[in-house]
Amino acid sequence: MKSLLLGLLMLGASAAALADDHAASGGDVVAMQVHYCTLNDGKDMADVDKALAPWRKWKEQVGYNGWTAELTPQFDIRDDYDFYWLNFMPFGDMAGVLDNFAATGAAAQKAIDAVSSCKVALFGSRLKFPVVDESNLQQTSVVSIESCNRKDGVDMETLRGRHDEFVAASAAANADYIWNVVWPMAGVPSVAANGADRLDFANMFRFPSLTSQMAILDNEVNGELRMLRKTYLQSFADCHDRNMFNVKILNVPSRPWN
Repeated sequence: MKSLLLGLLMLGASAAALADDHAASGGDVVAMQVHYCTLNDGKDMADVDKALAPWRKWKEQVGYNGWTAELTPQFDIRDDYDFYWLNFMPFGDMAGVLDNFAATGAAAQKAIDAVSSCKVALFGSRLKFPVVDESNLQQTSVVSIESCNRKDGVDMETLRGRHDEFVAASAAANADYIWNVVWPMAGVPSVAANGADRLDFANMFRFPSLTSQMAILDNEVNGELRMLRKTYLQSFADCHDRNMFNVKILNVPSRPWN
């Protein structure tokens, strides 16, 4: 694909500011490319799967070493996009992938263009929990994405401290979700087509199963997470437009990133 990955809504803030914000804890910042895709007339996701055959052949030939996920709506009633492709990899690796695809991926791109029309954006992504080499993460079944702004008067140091507290709570609870914070770097307009302003960052939670996802949502309304979330929303960040997606993993790294 010309570039790769997710319908992360309209996020915002400078890349440098968000990178500094999360520098105290979490993994290295990696690139996340998002393909926002609509199906061409008469096409469905079965056609998309067939169209990816040349891309699958290409990625094996070049030894592509990124995470690639295909997202389709689970709890998301927006009318703008039908599915998303997400690719995560170090920035240096992303450069090599794009160069290689430009030179050798014409057949794969032609097949993709026959079934879908996609727009592309680039995000920075910092893994917050668990802090491991991202090339070795467990696979994901569903993902939750919620866009946020810092509240007025809340500086980056304060927000980072609150996020670090949540990392500690996640570790103490032996949580099975993956949490990363993402922010736009290129290709995200300041105002969306629907008139919504882009936001500072998004919290992305990835779950290994529906059971895990629903257990966290239950905890959020009936358990310990209820007060944590209430305090976060009242005092630290304005978050809204939470959407959830089913995830189909299209590629996993075969070599460590670090």
